[in-house]
Amino acid sequence: MRLGSYCIILALILAVLLSGCTEKAEDKEKIVTEGEAGAANASASAESAAAGEQGSVKIGVLQSLTGDLGAYGGPMSDGMKLAAKQINENGGLLGKKLELLVEDDQTNNVASVDAANKLVKVDRVPAIVGDTGSGQSMSIIDITTGNGVLQISSSNTGTEFTTYKDNDLYFRTAPSDTLQGSAMANLAEQRGYKTVSTIVINNPYGVGFEEVFVKAFEANGGKILEKIRYDPSQSIFDSEVQKIAASKPDFVMMVSYPETGSLILRTAYEKGALTGTTWLLSEGLKSDNLAELAGKNAPGGYIVAGLQGLAPDENAGGKAYDAFRSLYKAEYGKEPGIYCTNSYDALAVLALAIEQGKTATGRSIADNLRLVANPPGVEVSDLKEALNLIREGKDINYQGTSGDIIFDENGDVSGSYTVWTIAQNGSIVQGEKVAA
Repeated sequence: MRLGSYCIILALILAVLLSGCTEKAEDKEKIVTEGEAGAANASASAESAAAGEQGSVKIGVLQSLTGDLGAYGGPMSDGMKLAAKQINENGGLLGKKLELLVEDDQTNNVASVDAANKLVKVDRVPAIVGDTGSGQSMSIIDITTGNGVLQISSSNTGTEFTTYKDNDLYFRTAPSDTLQGSAMANLAEQRGYKTVSTIVINNPYGVGFEEVFVKAFEANGGKILEKIRYDPSQSIFDSEVQKIAASKPDFVMMVSYPETGSLILRTAYEKGALTGTTWLLSEGLKSDNLAELAGKNAPGGYIVAGLQGLAPDENAGGKAYDAFRSLYKAEYGKEPGIYCTNSYDALAVLALAIEQGKTATGRSIADNLRLVANPPGVEVSDLKEALNLIREGKDINYQGTSGDIIFDENGDVSGSYTVWTIAQNGSIVQGEKVAA
């Protein structure tokens, strides 16, 4: 073999040896890199777990921020945010921050279902404060209760919910229309009205209210001339108003929401059925912008000025209401509207139930709501004091800003009512009390 051949062979052997050393070095580097990555991942997981432990207690808020009930959902949500702010300033819940996840149902059942599914199945909240309207609340109740999520409404007054099979996972801080419908009939009797025509929104709120009112009004000796139920998607109400005008009742009882209700009232004005007939309105129309929505007459006055209605008594909470009103005005620069106190109370009792039960699950909240709201216990309306008493192991009886909150076996509360009037400047003025 020639010398050249030996040189070639030696060069090949050297190349192989060097290649092996390089591969081992690369493998060693790879092992080190993977080890560092594993340590980094473990560290990240630990940090994530720690963050979870230091995280927040999330509660869903589902309200009508737009649509027919849009005038109410925003101020009501503000009432809840005020309660959440106070809770977080006083230690939060279970040592964590209380976080509200607010969704808009658009006063629409489909949008409400979509929002509820998100809150329940994606955000996995243990409780939802809502819905604003009875129709939207009914559209989601099987989603919430079926998934073990507590639902508490601060404005839903529909009569169907009292006996609904909800596994004790549905509560409300607003009184049922079983009371309000009777109060409306009593008001009519006090004023000597003998005949009535009704026009109501065709949903659980309007139909339930109408049924209770009709039964009570007839029991008082009154006569029903016309019963009209309108589709909430309507925008023209000529035929409905013409029927009412033709019936010539002593008064018209109307259950509606601001946007569609203002259209009905405007149509009644245009057809001469508003000024010549007494109208009594439900609390669903007690909105600061109702007069503006209905419009003005030729001289520039509001066409609905002087109209009256019935609503839960805003002052039922006494000193607790006065304190809430001051806080609300300081925070938002305006007066609280209807159901703002009920909304504050809904979040308050929900939070207190979480603190009382020492866990944030739908079932635990439901099991503890009556413990913090109903007697016996130390009567307390201040949230800071209520939280401190619970943390000291003492029983409390939360006194609501909306009035006495005592949940019965159906999750309902009682209530009292007052007459309200639309003033010449379009504002709402509260008047005398009416027994339910």
